Amino acid sequence: MGNLENYKKQLKEQEEYLKALIKKSDKNLEKYKDIQDKRIRISYSNGCKQFLMYNKDTKEITYVKNSKQKAVAKILQRDYELALNKKLKELYKKLERFNRTYDFEEVKRIYDDLHATKKELVIPMIESDEQFVARWLLEHQGEQNDYPEEARIYTANGERVRSKSEKIIADLFLKYNVPYRYEPKLEIGNNHIINPDFVVLNVRERKTIYWEHLGLIEMESYAVKNLKKINDYNIAGYELGEDLIISMETSEKVFDSRRIEDLIVKYCI
Repeated sequence: MGNLENYKKQLKEQEEYLKALIKKSDKNLEKYKDIQDKRIRISYSNGCKQFLMYNKDTKEITYVKNSKQKAVAKILQRDYELALNKKLKELYKKLERFNRTYDFEEVKRIYDDLHATKKELVIPMIESDEQFVARWLLEHQGEQNDYPEEARIYTANGERVRSKSEKIIADLFLKYNVPYRYEPKLEIGNNHIINPDFVVLNVRERKTIYWEHLGLIEMESYAVKNLKKINDYNIAGYELGEDLIISMETSEKVFDSRRIEDLIVKYCI
């Protein structure tokens, strides 16, 4: 199991949703409380469908004329509502009982409660978030771009970056506790190496995302170069909004840190 997510919140939300459906179903049933306790049966005569009404009290079966089709529909709707109401309440009781005792955090606590010395010798089946992040950072080394760097701009983490915009983005990752590396190496295609601006980790989903910031998009040579880079991502199977995030600015469309924060919250947390 790669994703150590506790689904207790989602299960509780499902329980509340079932409760709301039951309330709505109870209200719907009120419309049918005065209908006689009759049942509808279906038969075929010479290939034609016929509705038959069965009276449970008298055991009488009568043919329903076409003019009484609305009555048939009402009885069928009532029967559906009754069956639905019963099933919703069954599921609610099961889920309510389950939610009272279910807590996936118990799995984590088996390792977390070990003595520190024992932890050094035990390999947990499921990594904690801290362990996963530490391993991810080791596997994604930053500042791997050999292209000369002239700017003297440093992030709050101490990385030397190429623009003020990249510094702001990096510092926003830090603000939101999003693990990241600046300019890692990524093999994309047949031994083709590129240096994404950032690689980030969505800890909750344990998902690696690459982030490109296009800061000189109105320059033709820059635009052509980066469009090719984005196309390389696409060919290699990286999908925009899934594995790849792109932010950009121009001299007319200035850098918007609020937009960057929105992207971080949407994709990285």
